[in-house]
Amino acid sequence: MLEGEAELDEALSLDSLWTASAIRLQTIPGIGLLTAAWLLVTTLNFTLCNTVEELTAYAGLAPHPFQSGTSVHGRASIGHTGNAALRTAVYLATLSAAQYNPVIKAFYDRLRAAGKPMKVARCAAARKLLHIAFAVVKNEADFDPLYAARAQKTA
Repeated sequence: MLEGEAELDEALSLDSLWTASAIRLQTIPGIGLLTAAWLLVTTLNFTLCNTVEELTAYAGLAPHPFQSGTSVHGRASIGHTGNAALRTAVYLATLSAAQYNPVIKAFYDRLRAAGKPMKVARCAAARKLLHIAFAVVKNEADFDPLYAARAQKTA
């Protein structure tokens, strides 16, 4: 373990709720200790936002349409609003998650196969990864890659 990681572990261990959240976040493939720490610190252990929609807007990963009245309609983009450190941490975690996380990989591959540009697909995957992180912490449950499949079977 590197010296910085030991310091992060020590800082996160000061509060049992933050420790539990950090451990749960690290069950998500693509999110390591550093990303988990960024998520927890920038969102104050996911207490800054009540809903996942608020969280994605806070991170700057919610698409905003470009329009003016009735005449100007452009493509939606994520822009440069929101918490840049959080957005960067989630985006960089998505680079790994798109390879090793079965949920994010399937989502990313489906978007690329549909013809979406690489950066658009990565931003969408980053948003989905943030949704998963929010759910893992708020529901106090470890990441389960088969959760969606089980939910569809019971419905």
